Formats: sequence, structure tokens, C-alpha cells
Amino acid sequence: RFGRIHRIGQTEVCRLWNLVASDTREGDVFLLLLAKIEEQRKAYGGKVFDVLGAAFEERPLRGLLLEAIQYGEQPEVRERMQQVIDERVSEGITELLNENALASNGLIEADIAELRAQMDEARARRLQPHYVERAFREAFAHLGGRISKRERGRFEITNVPARLRQSRQRPVATRYERVTFETDQTGDGQPAELLAPGHPLHDIVMDQTIEQLGGALERGAVLVSANLETPRLLVGVIEEISDATEEVIARRFGYAFVDAEGSVTPAGPAPYLDCVAAPRSPAVERARDLPWLAAAEEQATSWLIANQLPKYVEEVQPRRAAELNRVRDQVASRLEHEINRLISDSMVASEKEKRGERVREGQASLVQKAAEIEARLQARLALLDRQERMSAKAPRVVTAALVLPLSALEESEETEATAPLHAVETKEVERRGVDLVLATEPNLGREPEEQPFNKPGFDVLSQVPGEDPIRIEVKARLAGAKDFFITHNEVMTAMNAAPRYRLAMVRVDPRGPEHDEVRYLEEPFAGYASGGFEATGIRGDWEKMWAKGRKPF
Repeated sequence: RFGRIHRIGQTEVCRLWNLVASDTREGDVFLLLLAKIEEQRKAYGGKVFDVLGAAFEERPLRGLLLEAIQYGEQPEVRERMQQVIDERVSEGITELLNENALASNGLIEADIAELRAQMDEARARRLQPHYVERAFREAFAHLGGRISKRERGRFEITNVPARLRQSRQRPVATRYERVTFETDQTGDGQPAELLAPGHPLHDIVMDQTIEQLGGALERGAVLVSANLETPRLLVGVIEEISDATEEVIARRFGYAFVDAEGSVTPAGPAPYLDCVAAPRSPAVERARDLPWLAAAEEQATSWLIANQLPKYVEEVQPRRAAELNRVRDQVASRLEHEINRLISDSMVASEKEKRGERVREGQASLVQKAAEIEARLQARLALLDRQERMSAKAPRVVTAALVLPLSALEESEETEATAPLHAVETKEVERRGVDLVLATEPNLGREPEEQPFNKPGFDVLSQVPGEDPIRIEVKARLAGAKDFFITHNEVMTAMNAAPRYRLAMVRVDPRGPEHDEVRYLEEPFAGYASGGFEATGIRGDWEKMWAKGRKPF
């Protein structure tokens, strides 16, 4: 029995192989059975295990096999077996999934709506492959590695430095014939390895890069952003939640902005993507000595403890509790069943010993084993109780950067070529663009909601009740404008949220709001590669994009 190997306390990965002889009657039964299980696995969108026992409680699989061996050549027997397997596997998997669900009670409508909103937000914030690619390629080259483009979306690594191959983690090869950063590029003839978090080469490159350059995070930096009007300190922290055993059960990276008044606001998941390095200049050096910076990190930490961490615990707690409750039920069920079996066997052994009969194992030994398992059960339940008690650790500041607005730099100064030194529209132009979109959306049957500044990536969240929302980024420019600027966060949101995304381009007419025009684009950055999308850097051609737009939809 596999259960004697893969059991509570087993620390090694266990595998079981079942050998089935082909071109045999019992083999035909198994092939039919496995084909049906695979069909159900695809239907449920994941792997399905432990099906045979649950599916054939009413009619044992052993009986079907014996019947196949004895009468398998008869058409009516084969048809009956196929019907039994088809019905019982379908029902058995459904029963099994319901039984092993994390929570026995159904989700109420409000829970489902909240879960959908969280999943939608996570999809919009996930890191696109080209960001992983850019980070890996720059870090790999810095460590002495060589990577070159091969086919479309694929690369060849001709040399992995020896110091990377000496990792004590999973083995790292000397070279990789084909690698990719996109899941849809792993197949198609010649397979390619997916370089992403979890791949041994990716992880060791990131680890060594952090080891070598991590000090730069502690020293901090000065950045420039077109989205700010006053200087702010961007503070990056690690937020952790641990249980009563001191084990960290959840961890995330968070950011917050602190201004000169000591006000703290969330900065979003990746605010640095919308900034560039500030030039070396007298204005930047003076900014480094701003008096309010000394207390800013402590103010950010206090705000995070009071505002962000309690919400983080509230997010993690239900999932953790459901997981532990499931484990508690399974542990109690298995160990109590074993205790009852041992007690029952001990009673039988006691009766036999009284009659002077020889027993395989004595009553005292069986009772002792039952007591030991009972002690194990109580210890495990006590551990689960401690694991369910969660608390947030104090946030650990790992980096900080002073972010300056463009107005803080002298006109003669220059930033990097990709700096957002576009013509910043007036508040009135921006306001008119957002107002036009907010007025347009109800005509499409959607309910729009303007987003706050601290939620970068899009301006309006609009949805039909009960459906996934549409994210809308508004770009408003005065009639005659030649270009417009797109931040990395806006591109990332657009690519992740597609097709439920719109780029709203608003042409603001000097004659007044009643003459303003708006056009929508659904996937404006299709084919975007890190570094540009129809323009130099991340600056777009207004007329080209306007020509692609169409009536709001």
C-alpha cells in the first residue's frame, strides 16, 4: 500500500508506478479508466488524484477486472463496463472534490464578488515577461554570462560563468540551447526552457546580483517622476506575517510615499517603473539635504504598521484558516481511524490471549501503539492551533529613494533619454479628459469609478454589475499635439488586463468641452517590447494612435 510510504511524517518525495499490460482485457479496463480520468482532469482544469477509491465504492474495481478477464470478449459486458466506468468516475471525482474542498460551506455572493475583484486586480498587476527578461539579461551580463537572440521570443545561452554553476541549489548547466521568458514560446518543435522565478539559473543570477549590488538599495537613490508635483520619499519595505511557531507564512514587498508634511500614501506595486535616474546637478544635491527626509522612513514605517499590515493579516487569515482546517480534519480522520483500529485489534487480541490462543501482536503492544498515535494526534492538533495564530512582523525597510518632480530641476538640466520630459498637460486638460470618459461610460451601460492618484496604471475602473471590470487609461492632449507619454506601469496594466482594457484618447478642443472628442483602443500595446512600441522609448505618436482609435465601445 502506497499509504504506508506516503504518510504523515514522510519528508521525501514519494512516487508510485502502476504497471499495466497492453493488449489484455484488464489492460483495456485500465486504459478506459485512465482516459476517463484524464478527461475529467481537463474539465476541472487541474490534476485529480485518489479517484479510484472514491469512484468505485459501490462496485469494486476488482470486480470489474475479474469480469473483464472472464467475459471481456462479450460485447454486452464491454458496453456495461464502459457505462459503469463513465458514470462512477464522473460522480466520484465530483464527490471527491466536494469532500476535499477547503471549506464545507458555500461562498455567499459577497464573498464571490470580493474574490473576483481580488483576482482581477492580481491579473492587472502581474509582472509581464519582458520585465523579467530585461532584469535577467542585464543581471546575467553583469555577472559575465553570454546570452544572444535565437528565434523569435527565444534566446541561446552560450556560457554560464563557473561561479553560477557552483550553486548548492538545483544544478545549473554550462549552456542552454534554447530559453524563453514567455510560456507560449516553450514548445513549437524544438523545446525551450522557461526562464522565470523558480528556474535554477534565474534564481541564482538574481541571488548573486542582490548579493553584489544589494548595498545600493541601502544607499538609496534620487529619481525623477512626471507624476509628482512635490518631492516625496519612496520607501520600500518587506511586510511579513508569521504564526505562533515563528514561521513566516506570507511575505510581500510594499511601497509608500512620504511628503514634506509627513503624510504617507500607498505608492502602488511598482512605482519605480515610472521614474528615471536624476542627473547629477546642484539642484539634486540640495534636495538630498532636505530636513524632512531624516524622519520620513520612521513615519512610513509607523503608517504601514497602523494601516497596511492589519489589512494584510485580514487578507491572509481566511485562506490560512481554511487550509489549516482542512489539514486538521484530514489528520484527525486518519489518526482517529488508526487509533480505533488498534483498539479494536487489541480487544480481539485480549480475548484470544484469555483463551490461550497465539496472537500475531499482543494486546499490550496494540494499546501502547494506540496511545502513541493519540499523543501524536494531540501534538499535531496543538501545533495546528499555534499555526492558526497569526501576527504581522514590523515592516523591514530595505530601500528608499527621493523622487523629485520635473519642476524641481532647472530647465537646463537633462535626464536620461527615456526621461518623461514630455509636455505635462495642465490640470484643466487632464480633468476634461477624465470627465469626458466618465460621461461616456454610462452610455455604454457601464458604471465608471475614477481612481485615486496612488493607484497608478489606469484612471477609470468601469464595469457592468456582475462582470469583470474594464480598466481605462485616459490620455488627454490639446488639439495639434504630436506625441503622448506612457509609463511602464500603464503599459503593464494594459497588457495584463487585455482584452478588458481601453486606452481613451481625448482630443481637447480650445473652443470648449462640448467640442472635445474621445476614441478608444482595446489593445494599444500589442507587440510591445521593452524599450518601445511604435515610438522611441515609451513616447507614442499621437496621430498614429488616434487613427487606430474608434468610437467608444
